Amino acid sequence: MTDRKVLAIKLRAMGDTIILTAALTELRRANPSVEIHVLVPRVWADLLKGHPAVDRIWVTDSRPKGLRFLKLVLKLRREKFSSVLAFHASPTTALLARLLGAKRRAIHFHGHEDVNRFSTVEIPGKGLLKPIIERDFEVLRAIGISPKTGTLPSITLTPQEVSIAKNQMEDLQLRAPVLALGLGASRATKIWPLGRFAQIAQDWVGERNGSVLICVSENESGLAESLLKSIEVRKERVVVQVGLPLRQVAALLSQCQLFLGNDSGLKHLSIAVGLKTITLYGPEHPFEWHPYSKEKHPYFFVENLPCRRDALPGMPPWCGLQDCVIENHQCMRRIETAEVFEECKRQV
Repeated sequence: MTDRKVLAIKLRAMGDTIILTAALTELRRANPSVEIHVLVPRVWADLLKGHPAVDRIWVTDSRPKGLRFLKLVLKLRREKFSSVLAFHASPTTALLARLLGAKRRAIHFHGHEDVNRFSTVEIPGKGLLKPIIERDFEVLRAIGISPKTGTLPSITLTPQEVSIAKNQMEDLQLRAPVLALGLGASRATKIWPLGRFAQIAQDWVGERNGSVLICVSENESGLAESLLKSIEVRKERVVVQVGLPLRQVAALLSQCQLFLGNDSGLKHLSIAVGLKTITLYGPEHPFEWHPYSKEKHPYFFVENLPCRRDALPGMPPWCGLQDCVIENHQCMRRIETAEVFEECKRQV
């Protein structure tokens, strides 16, 4: 079946939206003439602007309901898509895909024990543990596309955005090498102690004679404030930017030399603009959510902790705690500042 117009759906978090671009790139490569539409959460949509594999962006809430859901169905049905691809389906997105009238639907529930409801094609590899990019690629394989191994997420910045970012770096007096720090994460147990980030910042300024850039959302501003209180010297070389538009953050990251941070959307954004990264993993094993070369994008992870006990049988170790008291957050605390800083120096 030759597709004329395809809708790709992924109503997930920031990192998921960025990771989707790898599959979109391969979809475009396989069929250069296809018209590719994407439906993503409104809050992340700007990241896809200008991407060569995206012809039109549709936006909605992460979980559209009621009248809003029905209006979305009616608008999308008018497009008469030949295929609908739901890359990380929920019951809502699966039903949405079913109602759009496409002759072919590839609907992938990532839950290893979930049935791929309403899919007209079989998703290969169901139930097998794979890195997240490979799991997205299974949707393409279901419609006869063989993706190239090694395709990474990408964000397309305009020359003007890059130029503005360069000028902003100069205005902020950020002297190279610039280390970008990612302080936040989706839950507290995924966050490395802020005092250790502060020590890395001081060492980077002192030993490398560089600068540190910290971009945080409004909700994460308290993390940045706490970190700054822990820094004793050369605070002027540690710059915090709060609540910037995502494309501006992406452009600034593209001008840095290294990203160090927790497992978060900001890590995936850094990789998508070509930045070297080092990621700090705690409660969750990196296998699924670090689909990148460990040589190019190294990470720290403390193996064999018995307190990670929430995974399904046969799955990598995982802990779902929002707050760790009994074990004293040892999955993160056992990642030592000195070894992380040595890796930072090796990378730059």
